[in-house]
Amino acid sequence: MNTKRLVSAVAISACLAATGCAPEIGPNGIPVVEDGPLQCGRIAAAIHTVQGNQAMSPVVGEIVEVEARVSAKFIDGLGGFYLMADRGSEDQDPASSEGIFVRHAEPLEWPVGSLVRVRATVAELGPAPDTQTALIEVGALVQCGKPVPMQARPVAAAGSDPAGWERYEGERISVAGPVSLVGNEDLLRHGSLIVSFDGRDFAPTERHIPGQDALALAAANAASQLVLDDARLDEFPKKLWHLPAPLTPEATYRVDSEVRGIDGVLEQREGEYRLQLIAPIASVTHAPRPAKPPEVDGDLRVASFNVLNYFNGDGAGGGFPTERGAQNPDAFKRQTAKIVAALDVLDADIVALMEVENDGYGETSALAGLVRSLNKVRGPERGDYSFVKPEAERIGSDLITVALIYRQSRVQTQGAPAFTAEGPFAQWSRAPLAQRFVSGALDFVVVANHFKSKGCQDAEGPDRDQEDGQGCYNAKRVESARVLADWLATDPLKTGHDRVLLVGDLNAYGNEDPVRLLTSRGYIDVVSAQMSEPAYSYVFRGASGRLDHALATASLAAHVGGVGEWHINADESPGFEYDEPDYDRRALKTRYRPDVFRSSDHDPLLLGLRLQPQTVAPVPGG
Repeated sequence: MNTKRLVSAVAISACLAATGCAPEIGPNGIPVVEDGPLQCGRIAAAIHTVQGNQAMSPVVGEIVEVEARVSAKFIDGLGGFYLMADRGSEDQDPASSEGIFVRHAEPLEWPVGSLVRVRATVAELGPAPDTQTALIEVGALVQCGKPVPMQARPVAAAGSDPAGWERYEGERISVAGPVSLVGNEDLLRHGSLIVSFDGRDFAPTERHIPGQDALALAAANAASQLVLDDARLDEFPKKLWHLPAPLTPEATYRVDSEVRGIDGVLEQREGEYRLQLIAPIASVTHAPRPAKPPEVDGDLRVASFNVLNYFNGDGAGGGFPTERGAQNPDAFKRQTAKIVAALDVLDADIVALMEVENDGYGETSALAGLVRSLNKVRGPERGDYSFVKPEAERIGSDLITVALIYRQSRVQTQGAPAFTAEGPFAQWSRAPLAQRFVSGALDFVVVANHFKSKGCQDAEGPDRDQEDGQGCYNAKRVESARVLADWLATDPLKTGHDRVLLVGDLNAYGNEDPVRLLTSRGYIDVVSAQMSEPAYSYVFRGASGRLDHALATASLAAHVGGVGEWHINADESPGFEYDEPDYDRRALKTRYRPDVFRSSDHDPLLLGLRLQPQTVAPVPGG
């Protein structure tokens, strides 16, 4: 940095008017700090020099004096306040910021816009490399000028200069918008939303094979996104003050909503750029909810649905809280109402379920109870669901399992089901369940699947995150795909044919190794082959993608008439779920409805199967 940028003409003239006020300039280009009381108007370190034009300050550890205006006060919420340089005193470097955080626990009596002078130590807060430049260990602080109205720096687009968001770290900025809401999972817990300047952002490995292209998309997503935060660090805030309207079924804050009028201070915290809001968001145009499932052509309907830890206690009204899922009987009733509502409207002839409690198939099991509840809601004419019952007390050793339910009036089972608990299915992935079905002339197999998640707990060796975009336990998921394909190649149901449909939660996005292994073994990704719009069934940290898949052998893919995803869950805030451990119980009256929305965190997948094949089948891997 040019040291001449340190001092504005105004500051120089003010200082020269006072005898002996000009300080020595140190080798780092920062005025040397002297002991004694602060002197307003004396030459001070410019904020852009303290910030520098890189990710970290060039003067970390130095004691400096900064004279600037208070742009925001977050003493109670964030433990400090922000300073921003007056307009006209900026340097010409587009990569340096004109704002900075001051860590200060004591109340600040002067209002926003006041000119203050502070003596403090330069530091980088948070784990490297995603740190925030700040002033800490405040030694002295005085007011130097009356408040004036503060003006935020307008930002029209993300990453509009070489330094991206780092350019604005510590500055008060405004975004007129519209920008797209791409993540809402932390709205209740931390009061935050994620927005993007580029519309809906997709998981990098949904769009690209793991590697450089996927990593480039991850960087582009990060550059386009901002976390809108409520300027507080506490969890489960009692009031979401920064929303233009309370979170309700009428104001949903779904992903793809349009957000306008944002004003806050940009900081870097927890590896993300966060805009700590000063005023409520001006307006949100809420994305519409899809009341009906997508239309799919075909004679039979097959669905896949992860039901988010459906646990029923002891099956007789007791046994709560459960190990996963509902914590009390009332919460379980609310959970059941939502899942049953979704299954009823889906109206599928066969449904593969994931995350059902692995407590067997008896009358008190979670699966049996769910089917009873579904049939009761549908009534005598439509309530004809049954469930596939393996010749085992339970399958696999995990707390959760997969299941298959079906309408007896629409399809018939042929022979006993089969499952495998070999290899990774013995402990990591959930044992896949296969059943042969017959309807008219169509004889086919449906396999319910649920591979190991991406969470990193206990991950070792090749299961650790390889930093290629696939997360942890990718090796286990790849091995699961291989063992699954090998097992099905043996025709475990003794069908004598190869009409097989794999459905379920593979915990892998569309271009990740497990999916590509299955397509290399001849299975066709019928979702990508049939859907014209970008597919997704899950939203995580502002990225949408497919964890839920449908892959068919070529002989069965010829029968697929259509595929669709019913976006009733992934785009919705968790605030509409049946319950959660730290839920604001009062909000249940305003947020909870016994409807389909946020019945899970995954969207159901729906396929239409024709009894007669199409003339031309999709190409494997298409």
